[in-house]
Amino acid sequence: MNKANKENYFYWNMQLDDDDRVMNFFFRDYRCAVDYEYFGDVLSIDTTYRTNKYNLICAPFVGINHHMQNVMFGLAFMSDETESSFEWLFTTFLDSMNGKQPQTIFSDQCQAMMNAIGTVFSRSHHRLCQWHINQNTPSHFGSLNGDPSFKKLWYKCMNYCDSVDEFEATWKYMIETYHLDGHRWFNGMYKLRDKWVTAFSDAKFSAGLLATSRSEATNLTLKKSGNKMSSLYEFVMNYEKIQNNWRTKEKTEDTRCRHGKPAQILKNHPLLIHAADVYTMTIYQLFEIELVNSLNCKFVEPPTCFGNDLNLIEVNVKSHDEYARVRHVVFNKQNHEIRCNCHKFETMGILCKHALLVFNCMDVTVLPKCYILNRWMKNVRNRVSSDFEENGSGGHVSEMVFVNQIMRSMYDLSQQSKPHEDARKRLYTIVDTAKEEISNLLQNLSVDDDTPCDAMTNDGHIDETRVRDPLTVLKPKE
Repeated sequence: MNKANKENYFYWNMQLDDDDRVMNFFFRDYRCAVDYEYFGDVLSIDTTYRTNKYNLICAPFVGINHHMQNVMFGLAFMSDETESSFEWLFTTFLDSMNGKQPQTIFSDQCQAMMNAIGTVFSRSHHRLCQWHINQNTPSHFGSLNGDPSFKKLWYKCMNYCDSVDEFEATWKYMIETYHLDGHRWFNGMYKLRDKWVTAFSDAKFSAGLLATSRSEATNLTLKKSGNKMSSLYEFVMNYEKIQNNWRTKEKTEDTRCRHGKPAQILKNHPLLIHAADVYTMTIYQLFEIELVNSLNCKFVEPPTCFGNDLNLIEVNVKSHDEYARVRHVVFNKQNHEIRCNCHKFETMGILCKHALLVFNCMDVTVLPKCYILNRWMKNVRNRVSSDFEENGSGGHVSEMVFVNQIMRSMYDLSQQSKPHEDARKRLYTIVDTAKEEISNLLQNLSVDDDTPCDAMTNDGHIDETRVRDPLTVLKPKE
């Protein structure tokens, strides 16, 4: 309550039992909400650490920022791991974040948590932590632990099947070969296959994660900074030190990206020059690796037209490695849309080596806008105004989203300006001018004008025929 009185937009909530004792508790500051707006597409939750003298479960909500660093979205303490407690916690978390659901959420294999995620995060893709699964598998493999052929099949099922059909065929072969038809654990894992097999997630963005390692690392850091006799107050103070340290590291990396240039392996390559301009240094390095690796790829046969469309080119690409898989790439010469069945862009958000090989051969020198994710850009925290422009000057967003974007923008401006007196004065002047302009604008508007924002054109007229054209997605030939 003290922090809420001192900090604007600080959020906290708690659940009490029948005797008015604290059962579950969640809090986050406003910076957490801002970070979630930018990077809340992937969320990791881990509850494996019990801390402090009350034996409460620590549950950090963790994501990944544009430098591939940990970013905190909030922290919870839980007295138990029941489905009702998780439902309360996840509902509270969403309430604190204006209802925005992540694209992908990672958790361990706690059944109560899984049930609650299915109920509360109904629009998110739920992934189970592969690290936890691999830690538990030896106890279920039995004598198969010493069979390398079996383990090769298992890992292929987990990560190396390119399609659902390939997974199903590989799984069936594994089960029949090793007589596992009646094995309870394997049957249970098969029922959960869409949550741990990558073939079921190749179209879902996950920032390249396969595990809850982000929140596990957070819990480990918290564990090192506290002990079983720590009070909740001491624990929260340690949590804030960790959170501030992360934010300082992000600020340092932002400064490095703003004023520095990445060391380049390939000099003067146009795609790398563009990537260095838009990406953070960390993401640039990942992109550069893909581009360099594209030099180790070749066309299996010359490119051909896709059907009767002369603008669509399809080609099979393969690394020089003898055992490499053939990848199918479709490229649109007119708008430079490209799609590869390795699905690296869909899951990671950067183009793969197969697509970059085609770009090089087709003399594409600038990354198409649709293949530059905002969340990986060095100026992601300065993109509120351009986001409005892309949405029709702010007209195609809900009132809640609009308010949140404006608050986020003002928060960022105030944080950037506070160390510099000249910047503070300039911001005061800008805000005063904006107040006056908005006041004058509102006085000239009709009080009876209740036309929805999304029915207005940029010049203020109503467009009754406005529709949003569907995005055409390239699909490889079946």
